[in-house]
Amino acid sequence: MRPDKQRAFLLRRENKSYNSIAKILSVPKSTLSDWFKKEGWSLVIKKRLIKKQGYKSRIKMKGLNAIAKQKREALYLQQRQTAYAQFRQYKNQPLFQSGLAIYWGEGDNKLENGIIRVANTDPFMLKLFHKFLKTYLPEIGDLIKAYLILYPDLNDNTCKKFWSAIIRVTPDRFLKSHYITRHHPTKRLPHGICTIYISRRAYKERICEWIELYKKEIRAMRV
Repeated sequence: MRPDKQRAFLLRRENKSYNSIAKILSVPKSTLSDWFKKEGWSLVIKKRLIKKQGYKSRIKMKGLNAIAKQKREALYLQQRQTAYAQFRQYKNQPLFQSGLAIYWGEGDNKLENGIIRVANTDPFMLKLFHKFLKTYLPEIGDLIKAYLILYPDLNDNTCKKFWSAIIRVTPDRFLKSHYITRHHPTKRLPHGICTIYISRRAYKERICEWIELYKKEIRAMRV
């Protein structure tokens, strides 16, 4: 048996991987594979190394996930602190109060899904809420999207053009419209239901914190 092959067998029995042996002996991995492919004991070592590597990968992934979670929590805390500081500045402004009231009553208040969402048939209400977003969360920018819920007799493009002009969201920022399969005989929605939609947990943290502070202000008034 050639010396490097003999050395390779010794290293393999020490539970060395092909990568380690190749580096030590400067032997191609393809050669090592050819030497060990018929060795049952080497296959056992291979399975053991794969299992060990998988365990290490899972541990590493858990660590990375923990770090990512810490970063997210730090970002959310920063948003809540920013909200607290800004609330004192904005709380007496009618547009700010109106935007919070709209979201409190009509918005998606489930914080965990990270989605800022308000749906309504009233064009003025959605126009007002869009202005609230652009005024008090200007960094949202192009994150604002929209989608429509329509009855079958309504034209998708026509309705998108209508709502686009109202809420200042370009038609290309509209998601796919949803159609109600059965036309309710008493419903009269000429332009359907429009939803303003932003998927960003950090900004939702700020809005929800504003609303909580707003609630405290109202409770203090003993309404």
